[in-house]
Amino acid sequence: MDEQPRVPNPGTPVSAVPDETALYLRACEGDEEALEQLIAAYRGPLTGFICTILPSRWDAEDVMIDTFAELAASRGRFSGRSSLKTYLFSIARHLALKRLRKGRELPLEQEQLLGLLNAQAAQALHEDTAALQDALARLRPDYRQALVLVYLENMSHQQTARIMHRTTGQVNHLVARAREALRKQLKEEP
Repeated sequence: MDEQPRVPNPGTPVSAVPDETALYLRACEGDEEALEQLIAAYRGPLTGFICTILPSRWDAEDVMIDTFAELAASRGRFSGRSSLKTYLFSIARHLALKRLRKGRELPLEQEQLLGLLNAQAAQALHEDTAALQDALARLRPDYRQALVLVYLENMSHQQTARIMHRTTGQVNHLVARAREALRKQLKEEP
């Protein structure tokens, strides 16, 4: 008897999801369970990333849903040259920036960033969570996005470059400058 794969609970680490490319292909063939597995695995990380672009968590969740709608509608456009995670984050970034350009949103404010960083990230940077979130919120949007993708989403600089439509060298430079800007802001804290 074949056992059906279980849909992961929200918050399940993406690494625990069975072969994401196989899930994508099954979803393209109309397998709703495969699409549900992808949504359950990526909804949290995508929404958190979108919150670095849009100020409203509700709008970020709307864009997250639109991202999966785009994925379902794309049927076969994913070429496999990057990971599916990179492809999804790239779609999400494009849709969030499109919404931002239409003037429906204001730039990210400090209050919307609260909760984005978890306690582990704050400990890794050896700084108080509130001061870190405040400093991160004051960074340029491209700096903030690069740091979130590299350090919170554990993406490589190459994956981050694909998502941000930059070269790997530009991402290396962005991350270095963002870390330096964050370090300076944290030193200025009373």
